[in-house]
Amino acid sequence: MESESKLKESIPADISEAFESFFKAIQITDATTIVSYFLKNFCETEQSTNDNINRFIFVLKIKSEQIKSSSSQTSENLKSDVELYKKSLIILGNLSRYVKHSNSFSVYLKDIIENLLLPHFIESFDEDMKFEVLRSFTSLLQIYEDTIESYSTQFVQHLVTVDINRSGFPQSSIKSIIDFIVILMQASPLLIINNIKLIESLIKIYCLKEDETIYEDLTQVLGQFFQLYLPYKSSKIESTNDDDDSDDESDDEDESSMVDSNKLKVSAMGLDNSVDIKLLESLAKQLIENINKESSSIFFGILLGYSSIYIKDKSLSNFIFNSYLSMIKKDNICNKENRKVTVNIINSLRIGVSNTCLKSSEECQLILIETFKTLLECIGDIREYVKSNLTKGAQVFFQRVRSSIILNLISIIRIIKDSFQYAEEFLIYAPVLADPIIFSEFIISLNRNLNQLEQNTNEYNEKKSMIQDIYLPKILNPLLAEIVKPVQKYKSMTIHIIQAIGNIALSCQLLYQPFIETTIERLSQFVVKNWKSISKYAPSCIVTLDKLMQLFIHDQLYKSQYLETIILSVYMKLLNSSKSIQLDDTIDDDDDEEDEDDEVDSNGNKKKKNVDSDIISKIMFTILECLTNTIPKINKRLIEFDNQSVGKNIGKEIYKYLMSQIGVEEVIFDADRYIRLAQLDLLNEIYCHCLPCLPKSNHITISVKHIFNEMLQIQLALELGEEDVDRNGRSQRKDICLNAFKSIINNSNLDKQSCSEQLKELINSNQTSNDIDKHQVKKELLELFK
Repeated sequence: MESESKLKESIPADISEAFESFFKAIQITDATTIVSYFLKNFCETEQSTNDNINRFIFVLKIKSEQIKSSSSQTSENLKSDVELYKKSLIILGNLSRYVKHSNSFSVYLKDIIENLLLPHFIESFDEDMKFEVLRSFTSLLQIYEDTIESYSTQFVQHLVTVDINRSGFPQSSIKSIIDFIVILMQASPLLIINNIKLIESLIKIYCLKEDETIYEDLTQVLGQFFQLYLPYKSSKIESTNDDDDSDDESDDEDESSMVDSNKLKVSAMGLDNSVDIKLLESLAKQLIENINKESSSIFFGILLGYSSIYIKDKSLSNFIFNSYLSMIKKDNICNKENRKVTVNIINSLRIGVSNTCLKSSEECQLILIETFKTLLECIGDIREYVKSNLTKGAQVFFQRVRSSIILNLISIIRIIKDSFQYAEEFLIYAPVLADPIIFSEFIISLNRNLNQLEQNTNEYNEKKSMIQDIYLPKILNPLLAEIVKPVQKYKSMTIHIIQAIGNIALSCQLLYQPFIETTIERLSQFVVKNWKSISKYAPSCIVTLDKLMQLFIHDQLYKSQYLETIILSVYMKLLNSSKSIQLDDTIDDDDDEEDEDDEVDSNGNKKKKNVDSDIISKIMFTILECLTNTIPKINKRLIEFDNQSVGKNIGKEIYKYLMSQIGVEEVIFDADRYIRLAQLDLLNEIYCHCLPCLPKSNHITISVKHIFNEMLQIQLALELGEEDVDRNGRSQRKDICLNAFKSIINNSNLDKQSCSEQLKELINSNQTSNDIDKHQVKKELLELFK
């Protein structure tokens, strides 16, 4: 505040004089105060910002020329000008971040870079000046990367010529390089990759470990660099917590990246390793020495993934794998002081394992199998330790390690060539793993291996029997037993069980025949018995029942009662009761996931989690999507059912529901819109594949009426600007609606004349819409007749 007061005192009323005095005040005032004062007093409007930035740059250009022609100045004056110029560059970079009227700043970017920054970066012998310039450019690049990205090449190419590995090179300058590379990796990753010498120089500095602060910064930036190459990024290098134990099936396909999604994905470019192998070996050894640090362990996992994929000689990746296995096998990993490190190590192993499995599973099959066995033994040993150390800390440690080991095992089990070879060992540790998702992956792996064999051979028949008689019953029966329990205490676990059952059934196909009736019966009973909390379970129940319906293509797996139970007793009940389904806002009692970070109320109890109000919409959409995708596969079963059953007609029930929605219920929110799109898609599939199931006498008249009314709703929404349109002004809802109407035309005896007469009647009877809209809709519908 004192420095700002002095600054105010030195500013005359006249703006030109004020600016000149302001520039002088830079010498005696800290940069933060200067930036704040400049923004407050010289950037009030867009015009004043433009004028005063221009003045600032003009004065700096004069100073720049004076410094470059330094022979005319005394050494004292030169030193003063250089210091002033350096400080001004820092201020200029900070102004770029905070100036309100950014357009007034951006127009000068070319002038700033070409006249104030680049000459001093490339030509100056003052290294301190070079890196002040680099800091200023980094600030500009952070804000205006798309505008000034082309200049980065000159900065990088010159940096490569600087010997940053020489003794005594300033740590502050290394920090400037690190900050620059971090920003540049987001803007132009290939520029760093194509100038790999810069990264190699940083690795050399890293391996010396001379400065702790710089060491941690280098851990971050080098980790991020190698992470650019990885297709699977489970956690960013700067992450401090990878305890995410979401067992989502798609987890291993996660493509999240610190690099903007619009940037070119380095991992998809098929690049080769360009980093010196000896340096990578030194890097691996350095990381092992500091593996107790979480950032180092994450980097170690990234390096494992990188070396597995990009280095043909597997010596380095095997060294890293074996280093992991040695650490996991240590006797003291369960000790209280080592637990956090153990969790971090196994978490980071997951990065390497996942990438290896995605891209190098063939070459690394043996070491991955060894890792698989070691992880099973590890979780078994930790479980035994916890049995004799029943403290809360030990139990939390076990759950965290278990979650991470499961995710590692899932990646490996998906690529093992012969799971039968390790099946018995897996079953030994199955009670310790106690996870339905990995159980399903185990069965899927066995089925995948079986399907790769020639049928009717001894090996095929033997392995088929092993699945049917041993592995499938041992895995599936406990899962089916769980969903009939009267109280579902661990809701998230129950959801995973339901998902796992569906995955197992779909992978088994005909092998699932002994279990299909029990499964459908128990899932339908589950929906009834858990109706009050069905909002939590419904999406997973719907998807699993859909996977069972897909098995109906096999005669051995089909009975009409199965179809009736799934569609009429579950799907249609949920759709028709959607407005009355209660939201389950109870807390999941799954204390397996209890964490010290859970929020608690004043009494020390865990707070209820927010319930997603869109869950009902998700239930409806999931049913509609499943029916839309599966009806074409089992349409013969539907037609057969409706022809043979008395008093029950699945096709008519679905059609009745659709006609109660399309052209009737107004679309207001985004969730409504997505549901309507799904309803229109389902109507299209019904007309394409299940026409005999529809009411024979009047379905065409009814459908035309509802499509007409839906089109009127869309037309009105377009006029009011309330309908989503693409860049070409097209409405997706209108396109799908017209597509459904086209299916009605193509799959019925509706001709243009009779349709025109029906539409004319609808126009006359509809008094709520204007004539222009009604005739526009009529025109668009009639245009669909060829």
